[in-house]
Amino acid sequence: MKIQEAPVARSASTIAPGAGWALALLLVINLFNYIDRQVLSATLPKIRLDPVMLRPDDPWAQTKLGALTTAFMVAYMLFSPLFGRLGDRWSRWGIVGVAVIVWSLATGGSGLAAGYVMLLITRCLVGIGEAAYGPVAPAMLSDLYPVDHRGRVLAWFYMAIPVGSALGFVIGAQVAEIYGWRWAFLVVVLPGVLLGTLCFFMKEPPRTTPEQSSLPSQSYWQVIHELYSIRSFVLCSAGMTISTFVLGGVATVMQLYLFEREARFVITPEVQSKLAALRAADGTPIVPEAVWNKLSGLHDSGQLRAAELRRRLQEILTPEEYLLYSTWIFDAATAPDSWTNGQIGLYIGGLVVIGGLIATLLGGLAGDYLRNRGVRGAYFHVAGWGMILGFPAFLALLYTPLPSGWIFFFIAVFFLFFNTGPANAILANVVRSPIRATAFAINIFVIHAFGDAISPLIIGVIADLSSLQLSFVLVAFLIPLSGALWLLGTRFLDGDTTRAEAGLKPY
Repeated sequence: MKIQEAPVARSASTIAPGAGWALALLLVINLFNYIDRQVLSATLPKIRLDPVMLRPDDPWAQTKLGALTTAFMVAYMLFSPLFGRLGDRWSRWGIVGVAVIVWSLATGGSGLAAGYVMLLITRCLVGIGEAAYGPVAPAMLSDLYPVDHRGRVLAWFYMAIPVGSALGFVIGAQVAEIYGWRWAFLVVVLPGVLLGTLCFFMKEPPRTTPEQSSLPSQSYWQVIHELYSIRSFVLCSAGMTISTFVLGGVATVMQLYLFEREARFVITPEVQSKLAALRAADGTPIVPEAVWNKLSGLHDSGQLRAAELRRRLQEILTPEEYLLYSTWIFDAATAPDSWTNGQIGLYIGGLVVIGGLIATLLGGLAGDYLRNRGVRGAYFHVAGWGMILGFPAFLALLYTPLPSGWIFFFIAVFFLFFNTGPANAILANVVRSPIRATAFAINIFVIHAFGDAISPLIIGVIADLSSLQLSFVLVAFLIPLSGALWLLGTRFLDGDTTRAEAGLKPY
């Protein structure tokens, strides 16, 4: 329902009544936002073994599993601009409440899916629900807190990215292991519905100052034109797009990269026995006897790297056999003293949670600290220098073997997450309140459409033409480019912020 709010004027350093409760509720909701996203990732191995979802011999199984995440991201990306516009016109707590309930019920629907198509549809609905929440929540917080608090407040809000993602993976994996993959989706439904219901009891925050309330409503294209005229918004979105490109692409294949670089494999009779014992959920053998029998000729090969084992398997298996069963062979053939896929995943998850959490909070605090002490373009400085400092650590990771490489991994994660609070504070501060939700929505669309929606594919193409190592090296040089764009914005930030807070349009 469209609402008309009484304009409320307050000091530039005054926190709105009820802001603390609103931040607490939105923070918990954001945690469940990322928990619901990552439950899917944690349950994919179990879904792959469920014959109701995918046949054991389905040659397109990996493509279909990947499409579940793509479907979510496309829905999230495409619907965000629509709900951002509604967020500038309708009750924001109402939109958030409906959004949380919708994505929670859709997550439960994933657990009740009777087939792959139904599972795909429910992931689209989760994306639509989160698209209604993503742009509206930070815009609301920006109206509740003054300019000099937004860096730390948005840092607390986006702390949910590393923490919620890790919780989703842990909860999903543990519940799926004990009760089955469907329950991993079902257990998050009730908390989500309760959180969504609480939103309808929250007081709508003031949206404008008296000066802004008299301005006429703008069309969507007029809003886009205004945002395009705000140099700080454009440069911040460009830097975030490149950062998202890097983080999205690297996150997708980092575990694969480290596994292939570090893991060692050996083919023994014990490995053949493991493969023979693998069963799908209905008891069907996963790897046929004719396939694992062919591995006997590799008993004397000693320890092999991933590339060497891949080449040897392609020599003894038919193309179809390699396509269907090589993944199972790699899992079973990992040498006893080798880094395993599970170990690498555990280290990645733990370091991302710790490094990402600390960096997100400290980045927001650093931005507010420098701004309140008169540093020109403070938030841009924090975001830009963080990326530049993270660049050498990321490069060092690519050439440092584990376990020493984890040190550079942590440093790189820390600095790549350091910009989260400051970058989102920039978006909030340089845009007038009446169009702020739309601005966040357009930012979401841009950074995903030209960022993590395409980077995994581009990295994959480069890797197929050369190697993952080279693709990561090339991507690494985008990190300082992102930092440079943010540093370029330092000269515009203070002026753009002053005009936005006064309700003035850009030049």
